[in-house]
Amino acid sequence: MPLDDQLMRQQTDAANEPGGSAERAGTMRQQQRSGANSGAPTDLRSARMAAIRAKKDKLKGYLTNVQKSLSFGSSKFLQAAWRNLIPSLGFSFFGVYAHLFLQQIFGKRMFAPLGEEWFDKPNMTMKARERAGRPFKVLENFGVGCLTIVLLIAIIFAFAIPALIIEVFTNPLRTGVELLKMFSSWLKGS
Repeated sequence: MPLDDQLMRQQTDAANEPGGSAERAGTMRQQQRSGANSGAPTDLRSARMAAIRAKKDKLKGYLTNVQKSLSFGSSKFLQAAWRNLIPSLGFSFFGVYAHLFLQQIFGKRMFAPLGEEWFDKPNMTMKARERAGRPFKVLENFGVGCLTIVLLIAIIFAFAIPALIIEVFTNPLRTGVELLKMFSSWLKGS
């Protein structure tokens, strides 16, 4: 038997025997877990690290509750886009789309969600802004969906009518024949 195989066999036998390194490592990990689960640190360093971790978790919870929104300027832009929707013939709606796009990139801290921009003030917390804008959230999201559908239909019509006119001028004979076929099928149907 080669020397390498003998050495490998000795190492695996030593690791698998009672009191071997694998068993010792398993018992050490089990003791560490039971010590971590009991909540009582066993040494000074563990106690200090647990105190730092608890302090960090407490601070993180506090910061999420009082995190200031930085979206006052972008909220004013969104309000202006909504107010100028009719005078701009719907072109300011692209500002609403830009706001929604940038909200996905930079987050709700920089760009207020729809419905919350009407109550946004400087140094307002995100939770207070969310509470104040809750009644308008559903209404404004519904409005964006409806206006999107209306704008898509308007864009389709805006391109369809000139396309039909161009088709009639470029190929009048085929267009006339198609119109006669449609008219005759309509007469036969009624």
